[in-house]
Formats: sequence, structure tokens, C-alpha cells
Amino acid sequence: MAILLWWLCSSTIQKNTQSITLVNRKNTKGENYTLLYANALKLRLTTQRPNPADTRIRLAVAAAYTNISLMQPLDLLVANGRVLSTQAKVGFLDAVVILTDQKVAIHKIPKGSHPPDSLFTYTRNHKGSLFLQELLVYKGKVQKPEGGSRFQRRALAEFTNQSYAIVESTSDYLTMKQFAEDLRTMGVRTAVYLDMGDWDEGWYKTNQNQPIIFGHRRTRTKDQSNWLIFHKSR
Repeated sequence: MAILLWWLCSSTIQKNTQSITLVNRKNTKGENYTLLYANALKLRLTTQRPNPADTRIRLAVAAAYTNISLMQPLDLLVANGRVLSTQAKVGFLDAVVILTDQKVAIHKIPKGSHPPDSLFTYTRNHKGSLFLQELLVYKGKVQKPEGGSRFQRRALAEFTNQSYAIVESTSDYLTMKQFAEDLRTMGVRTAVYLDMGDWDEGWYKTNQNQPIIFGHRRTRTKDQSNWLIFHKSR
């Protein structure tokens, strides 16, 4: 019933932007969200800042956290099939995100633990990437407690119909739990957080190949160390 009410009270504007579909929604509490569906695009992680002039790239967002001391991705353990480390460094990350071509897999691990060897083997064999992040929703259940800081929020979300989207809030004043609850209510099965705050710059392309920038702060873009990019195969 909660999910039904969410959709019934939503105001939806949908437009095709070549390979990206935008859906703007408002829930019963008045919170506005933008959903960016990457239709039939390949997904990969890169440590080189994506160039908006590259017509193959249709959507780019910050992914893993950045180690401010080293200016390197935090717990990016496998990059394009190359194992960088098998040991997680951050104790509060509980999501393993594996990217292999068009496939996305999100696994839950206990906080402070390392991903199992089988996930490293799978990612390496498929020349994919593996990084750790924070779980927001897992198998339909909210993973965050009450409290914490309030920011604009963004997630990589898997819906119950197995589609994926980048979901971003309009509000700058959401806790992790509020965001996770809204994701679950809109039909998200599993979701991981993506780096935000001062690192929140993202962009997508219109039909005319014009990049549209989003994210409210964008003050540390030059220091961002890694991105999720959704791109054409050619």
C-alpha cells in the first residue's frame, strides 16, 4: 500500500534524452526526486575524469569515496580486472558493488570485513571493477539508523523490476535513513550511496549532446578520484 500511495501521489515528467530517461517524482511527503535511467548503456568505473566532449558517455556521477590524504579512491579494490587490494580499509562500508559490462551486482558484507575471495575471482575474470560503499536498502529493507548529517543525497538503485537508475534528491536536508526509506517506498529493492557533499558533481547528455550538470555543491570536483560512467558501446 505504501508503494502504491507513493506512485499515485507522484507528479511524473518523462523525457527521452537519447540513452538517458529522466523521471521527476514527488512523494506523499512532498520530497522531490530525479531518476535517471540509463537505457541499454554499458556501465563502468573510471579513475580518469570523464570528458563531456566524449559523445559516447551519456551519464557520469561520483562513485566511491575519495581518500583525502592520498586523493585516491577509497576501497576501490578491483579496477577493470586488475586487483588493487584484497583488504578493505574503511570499517563502516557494508556494500560490495561489482560492475561488469552492462551487469551490476550489489552484495552485503559485515562492516569492517573484506569481500570474499569468490567475488574477487569473478570480478577479475570478467575484467570488471569492485568497490565498497554504504548500503541504503538491501532486499527491500532499510539499512540505515536514525540520525546523522543532512545533505542532498544520491544513490545507485536497483528496482524490484530489476532496472537500475541513479536517484537524486532535490532536498539538501535528508538523513541517510530518510533517503533510504524514500527509495524503498518508490520500489527500490537494493541501493548503495554515491559520493556527495562537496564531491557531488554529475552530468548527463541531452539529445543534442549538451551536458547538463547536476549536484548542488560541486566544490571538490577537481579532487574527485573516480566516477561511474554510463556509455555507448560505440
